[in-house]
Amino acid sequence: MDTAEWIIVSILSLTLFVFLILGILLLTKFLDLSRDAKHLIKQLNRIANKGNTIMDDAKDTVAGVKSAATSTTKTVKKDVTATTGAIKDAVVSAVEKKFGEKAKN
Repeated sequence: MDTAEWIIVSILSLTLFVFLILGILLLTKFLDLSRDAKHLIKQLNRIANKGNTIMDDAKDTVAGVKSAATSTTKTVKKDVTATTGAIKDAVVSAVEKKFGEKAKN
């Protein structure tokens, strides 16, 4: 082989060796990146599960408050009805007593 051929072969060999080294470096970086991505996905799944738990707890709390409000409303309505009935009876009794006295006089 001529000197020129040896120079071309050595340049090509050196270039191939550099690309091989760069390829190995890139491969290790991609593997590290994929490990980091897997770790990040696990953390995001944990966060999503905690978010779902919080939402379920909030729904349960809202349902409990709604149930308590409904029962309180029913109790208040019952108490108001009873009080209104007592006031009505007292007014009717007072009016009958007042007008009953005038009718007798």
